Amino acid sequence: MNPPAASPEGAAPRPVVAEHELVRLIGAGSGGEVWLARNALGTYRAVKIICRKSFEWQKPFADEFQGLLRFEPLSREHDGLVDVLQVGGSAAADYLYYVMELGDDVRTGQTINPASYRPRTLAHDLAERRRLPIGECIRLGAPIASALGFLHRHGLIHRDVKPANIIFVNGFPKLVDAGLVTEMFQTGSRVGTEGYIPPEGPGTARADIYALGKVLYEISTGKDRNDYPELPADLGRPADERDLIQFNQIIIKACRANPRLRYRAAEEMMSDLLAFQFCRPGPLDGKIPQSSIRMFSLIGLLIALGVTLFLLWRIIWLLRHPD
Repeated sequence: MNPPAASPEGAAPRPVVAEHELVRLIGAGSGGEVWLARNALGTYRAVKIICRKSFEWQKPFADEFQGLLRFEPLSREHDGLVDVLQVGGSAAADYLYYVMELGDDVRTGQTINPASYRPRTLAHDLAERRRLPIGECIRLGAPIASALGFLHRHGLIHRDVKPANIIFVNGFPKLVDAGLVTEMFQTGSRVGTEGYIPPEGPGTARADIYALGKVLYEISTGKDRNDYPELPADLGRPADERDLIQFNQIIIKACRANPRLRYRAAEEMMSDLLAFQFCRPGPLDGKIPQSSIRMFSLIGLLIALGVTLFLLWRIIWLLRHPD
């Protein structure tokens, strides 16, 4: 491996990522830095670099590496998970990294201008649009629920499902932050983001389901996760209000305080989302006034009575005039 290259600002040397040029820092957090990078073919990728010095103890750094080991082979088997293409470093090194497919730019999609690139996340969409139509919420929620179900079937959990950890690749939503993935019931550290963590804490499949429910609450209502279960006071059109009230039943089931009352599996949540998409009432359902329904019923009754009286009269006439 070549020696680390100095950063343009003269700060600490950048870690070296094999066969990739680090172009620009595009994200940072307590877990590490995310860089826009270019590979030997000129293709742009995202690279997350995790330095051991970022952690007070060795265990979180080692856990991040173990999460990568478990997630990497699965990531390319489900469309709702960001593809991890390469992993470097080791738990014994000063840093480790992983190379991922690059999310869309907020304006130009997969047409990447490195100088102005900004990754499109659900958090960005939410900040720009405040709330999304119910149909769009379903098209986003169903693949993420499916991705969680896939992880859970392999004995893994995500632990930090939130809008900032959902990116778009060619317009399709995907879960990111592979280093947070771990085996179920690993509750030694309180990983996650406040407001998305259920009352019982993280570490289970139903905790992931709770977090996804909170995400769907935010994007469907435009309200903060901590406002749950409050609904908007005014939605405008009656059809929007009806759809949100019905869609909210899925959110309520995902966000039950008692985990036993939540969806037993993410696939059940996905099925309810898809069923709502294809079976929700049409635009005229529920719009006919009760007075009109009663009037139509009375007219039908009078017609039926008239037909019955005519048949009785016809029978009596035939009996009196046999010839």
